Amino acid sequence: MRNLHLPGRSPVYATNGMVATSHPLACSSALQALREGGNAVDAAIAAAAVAGVVEPQMTGIGGDCFCIVAEPDGRLYGLNGSGQAPMAADAEWYQAQGITSIGAHPAHSVTVPGAVRAWETLLTRFGTLGFDRLLADAIGYARDGYVVAPRVAFDWAMHADTLRGDAGAAQQLLARGEAPTAGTVWRQPALAATLA
Repeated sequence: MRNLHLPGRSPVYATNGMVATSHPLACSSALQALREGGNAVDAAIAAAAVAGVVEPQMTGIGGDCFCIVAEPDGRLYGLNGSGQAPMAADAEWYQAQGITSIGAHPAHSVTVPGAVRAWETLLTRFGTLGFDRLLADAIGYARDGYVVAPRVAFDWAMHADTLRGDAGAAQQLLARGEAPTAGTVWRQPALAATLA
């Protein structure tokens, strides 16, 4: 037990479920999924979908998913939802194009995203709610807007130069060439349409 006379955080106890994410809106979505009868897998997918909207510098539907699911009887299931190299990728083609190394940002460094397929696999095996419910909050935040948190704004600004270097990224993730500041209400209608 911590000393309650000093600053700090106390342990959290719960009887009906608990969630933890890096963003309050993702936590809220996960808790709501649990309140509606969903299970831990449902809550995790709802949280991940919201995080992909409200923390675009951290995660998203263009990324990967790794998880371990523990059944009540103790059985464990692991899922590697990492992206793979495209099926048609061929080393000889890269060599013929004079590509001898691949940096962090060109299109050739991107794998086929695995997150959404992993979510689908998890829902099929373990889920109780559907994508229509689990993506609803993420769609709403992308369509209607959310307030950019200070940490998100700080990280977003660090990537502004990189985003400016790609017309599509700049159009979707910058306002007049700048990252949104803390407190800005940010909307991503194209992402909302994709999620829908």
